[in-house]
Amino acid sequence: MNGATQNGFTLLEMLAAVLLLSIGFAVYLNAMGTTSQALLHDEQSTRMALLARSLFDEQRRDPLKPGQWHGSLAQVQWQLTATVQPGAAPVDLYRLELVLEQDGRQERFVTLRAQGQVAGARP
Repeated sequence: MNGATQNGFTLLEMLAAVLLLSIGFAVYLNAMGTTSQALLHDEQSTRMALLARSLFDEQRRDPLKPGQWHGSLAQVQWQLTATVQPGAAPVDLYRLELVLEQDGRQERFVTLRAQGQVAGARP
């Protein structure tokens, strides 16, 4: 059988193919895990931004006063600080700083809000 040709693959070729397939599959699974983590992080950031917007909107109900408030909303701890920015004008410019914290993750949001001066509102 000197002139016989070999059909199929050798064992070594099969092992090399399985190894390459395994490496490709491992890379794919790693990429999917990284993508899932990024999506979860993005979802949490969006949720905190919406909560911050909701808390800032709640501050529109009553006239602003300098001070600090804290509480919990949707399992997120929050702390809001309002300070009057210096300036001589017929309106007070308040700096609102909101810190949200959930599961060791902290997000900080800052905005400015103008308000006509209210008698007795300034210290």
